[in-house]
Amino acid sequence: MLVSELSVRDIARLSAGGQLSARSITGHFLDAIAAENDKLHAFVEIFAGSAIRRAEELDTVACRSGAVGPLHGVPIAVKDLAQIGNRSPGFGSKCYAPLQGATTAPAIQRLIDAGAVIIGMTHMVEFAIGGWGTNHAMSTPWNPVDRDVHRVPGGSSSGSAVAVAAGLVPAAIGSDTGGSIRIPASLCGIVGFKPSFGSIPLEGIAPLGPDFDTLGPITRNVADARLLFSVMAGLPVQEKRIGKSLHVGVPASEQLAPCDPEVLSNFERSIESLRSAGHKVEIFSFPKAMTAYQALNGKIVARDAYRQHRALAEDSTTALDPYVRQRVLAGRDIDDARYDALLEDRAAAIAEFRSGYTRFDIFALPGTPLPAIPVSAVDESTIPMSRYTRVGNCLDLCGLSLPNGVTSTGLPTGLQLMSWSGADAELLDFAEQVSQGIGS
Repeated sequence: MLVSELSVRDIARLSAGGQLSARSITGHFLDAIAAENDKLHAFVEIFAGSAIRRAEELDTVACRSGAVGPLHGVPIAVKDLAQIGNRSPGFGSKCYAPLQGATTAPAIQRLIDAGAVIIGMTHMVEFAIGGWGTNHAMSTPWNPVDRDVHRVPGGSSSGSAVAVAAGLVPAAIGSDTGGSIRIPASLCGIVGFKPSFGSIPLEGIAPLGPDFDTLGPITRNVADARLLFSVMAGLPVQEKRIGKSLHVGVPASEQLAPCDPEVLSNFERSIESLRSAGHKVEIFSFPKAMTAYQALNGKIVARDAYRQHRALAEDSTTALDPYVRQRVLAGRDIDDARYDALLEDRAAAIAEFRSGYTRFDIFALPGTPLPAIPVSAVDESTIPMSRYTRVGNCLDLCGLSLPNGVTSTGLPTGLQLMSWSGADAELLDFAEQVSQGIGS
């Protein structure tokens, strides 16, 4: 098997056991990045020198003491919103002010302490505000599912998803405020996990929406996502537990409309697969329309973004992406009283959902309402990609996107699975159990 096809767990095992050196593994992925990044624009910065030195140190430690961590020798890319040493995040922007301090973000430090090799920082949507994955100032990563047509990678963790899907790294870290891990994972045909809010520390991470921001892994399989989540959350590394029959809620078809026919067809096949596996599937309706949850999350985040980026957005001479400027300025008219009312509306929506839907263990939706379209066809004034994901952020759920097939033209589609806050382990168990059956 090629190194680029190895899982995170396989790389750590082979590196720790001496079958492959961390130096050779890191060198392989650096070569892949060098060969592909000019086209794919996954990385904004590559840490070639420090990554090689780190890998060599890991090889020395393993040889001398045999003391290795669960991520020993695993190259990992990080979305460019995390502080790493003296390097302040660029946040996908040419004009973002550096964070104060020179301490690596604790969540990233936990990866390093577990033996990971941080290989570089990935491109992202400016200020993490956008689901298409476009960045007109810093370049838009190229979705590797189509090497001929430049298609959207999904955002805002665009470069992280492209790096994993193209085999440039075995895993990457993204962030999710309204779908920014799950959307690109769905469009690129890989796994993206948004953990429960508050489960991973956010110190040293450039903020977007403090009430929603989460960090999470983007990987090629659920087991790897589980491992990285455990490390970042400071939890013991756990294996998948024996699966059991769960109660799965599926939104009524009218709540999913409009949805691309092939996306919907793959979703319906996935639901039938869950039924065949012995899970109880029940059609239900969210108390509100998907667009209502999308709008509530969006308004709160817009106000948060305006608070943080007001000066840049209101100064017409700054080099902000014009569409990002519009999204930031959308929060200008939300005063403190209106903002407080929005937070109360969200709290009421969460309470309403928790009071009436606890019979469900899992909620299943499509990852996105359409597959990856050409960048040239994007209408930046529209936000369809987050219609199915923002409901999870708004209602305080954890969520994961699994690949569940392709369209007739070979474009990936995703199955989104969500569960209650704090039920991350149960969600990961379920996702790993069903992943093979739904075509991932």
